[in-house]
Amino acid sequence: MEIRTLQYFLAVAREQNITGAANMLHITQPTLSRQMADLEQELGKKLFIRTNRSTLLTEDGIRLRQRAEEIVSLVQQTKSEISDDQPELTGCIRIGAGETPIIHFLTDAFAKLKRKHPGITCELFTGNADTVEDKLSHGLVDFALFIAPFNAEKYESLLLPESNRVGIVTCRDTPWAQLPTITADTLRHIPLLISSRTATDTFDIRQWSQGSITAENLKVVGKFDLIANAAQLIRTGITSALGIDELFQLQTPDLVFIPLEPAVTVSCLVAWKKYQLLSPTCEAFLKGLKEEIHWQGKD
Repeated sequence: MEIRTLQYFLAVAREQNITGAANMLHITQPTLSRQMADLEQELGKKLFIRTNRSTLLTEDGIRLRQRAEEIVSLVQQTKSEISDDQPELTGCIRIGAGETPIIHFLTDAFAKLKRKHPGITCELFTGNADTVEDKLSHGLVDFALFIAPFNAEKYESLLLPESNRVGIVTCRDTPWAQLPTITADTLRHIPLLISSRTATDTFDIRQWSQGSITAENLKVVGKFDLIANAAQLIRTGITSALGIDELFQLQTPDLVFIPLEPAVTVSCLVAWKKYQLLSPTCEAFLKGLKEEIHWQGKD
């Protein structure tokens, strides 16, 4: 299986049409059709559902698309790193992160490096812990910011010297919006959106409530991945969300954050793959990040 064949496959997947993909690739339609037929024969799987108007992916084709995107991305990244023999740092730093204001450690470190080396760029990906770790494990991001708890045994990691409070985000018109804190007795009655992360829960709610609440007896309205979209549902007043404070998406007059009592805080850590040969640009970023952590941790 050649990289070029995977690039052709991805073009067909994007265009959902052999002719359109062939035009984009500047090759003939019969040549592209033959390449895709050879790929199906090599894998022993049917990758496409062909109709008169479109070429759609089968279930096996969808799985191949995910892997092909990862492989092509890694090849392009590797070529860029190896071919870059300029003394000035260039290249891209890819960062995945959960939603937390503590990401400022990474963005501040990048900004300082960018001022010294204008040729560098960054890619920022935001998602919950499950999706961010998937990208990190497959080499699609160089560094990842996780909100605890997170099992970092498989990775190199740095603990960041700040934490976030856990509480509820609610519409200002709800009955609990005026409360100073949210206790277990109150939380059991609040319709909630909870995080969609499956690897670990944000915190142990049974332990926090001394056994009076479990994940099963919360009034769960639904789950959310990113708070920006969830905030639109919270504004309707039909639900609140269990989350962290100081997110800029929530700093509007119609939403309030109420911390839990007893107080719960969560820390964050930055992780990267063990035994990975980092590019010079990523090495410089990591050095700057460690300096940022050291100086801000002293404040």
